[in-house]
Order: sequence, then structure tokens, then C-alpha cells
Amino acid sequence: MIRTLLITVLLAAGAAEAQPVPHGPQGPLPPPGAPSPEALATAPDLDATKQADVRRILIQRRDAHDALRAKEDAERAAAKARYRAEHERVDDESSTKLRKLLGEDGYRALAAWLVAPRGPGPDRTRGPHPGARANDPAAAAPIGPDPDDAEPQARVR
Repeated sequence: MIRTLLITVLLAAGAAEAQPVPHGPQGPLPPPGAPSPEALATAPDLDATKQADVRRILIQRRDAHDALRAKEDAERAAAKARYRAEHERVDDESSTKLRKLLGEDGYRALAAWLVAPRGPGPDRTRGPHPGARANDPAAAAPIGPDPDDAEPQARVR
């Protein structure tokens, strides 16, 4: 176990050392959108009228990208609100069905059981995790050592 851990750490350190490092100072990125008129003045084969037209087109491009980003953000926020409302609807339906099935006292007892701590301990009850699926065999399987484990050093104790 210790050898495996040591080899893993050494391999990770070697991989980190092998990563290329950028050379030289990293200057600031140019601002998005249209370049300044001074920067456009250095562009080859552009007279003053073409420089103004190029700048106008680049500003329109920047504004179109900004508008598209704003539209996408609004759509994302609306979808998030729809998803949240749908999840709340599912929870409300489940709650209504459980109240109808169990009655108010039974529902309160179930809710207390669902939020109670799980796992072994002096004041804890054993049971599935509240988020576990009912038909999930992995959720019901006990956690313990693997009897088929061929390497005894790899067991977690």
C-alpha cells in the first residue's frame, strides 16, 4: 500500500514537472470589440474613411455579440426557473400522495425518519440514504471489506 502510494505521488510529481511553462511575461489581453483609432491607423492599406468604416463594423459586431450573450443568459435563467418549478411540482405531488396514503401523523413520522442521520452509531438508525433509489441494489448493499480482495495491503481499514 505504501509503495503504491509512493509510486503514485512520484508519477504525479513527474507529470507536473513535465508540463511546459510559458516563457516571458504575459501581457494583458487586448480589449474585446473594436480596436482604437490609433491601432487602426497602423493597419496597412487603410485610409481614414476605411479605418472609420472598419471601426464602425467592428463595433456593430461587438454589440451584436453582447446582445446575443444577453439573450442566451435570459433564456438560461428562464429555463432554470422552469426546471425549478417542475421539480417543486413533482415534490408537491409526491407530498400530496404520501399525505393521502399515510395521514398527517404518518407523514410527519416519515419526514422525521427521512431527515434523521443514517449509519452506525449509538443514536442513529440504519437505513437507506434519503437520496437513494428504492430499487438500487448498490444503495442497499452493506459497506465492508471485499472478501475477494487478493491484495491484503490494499484494504482500507
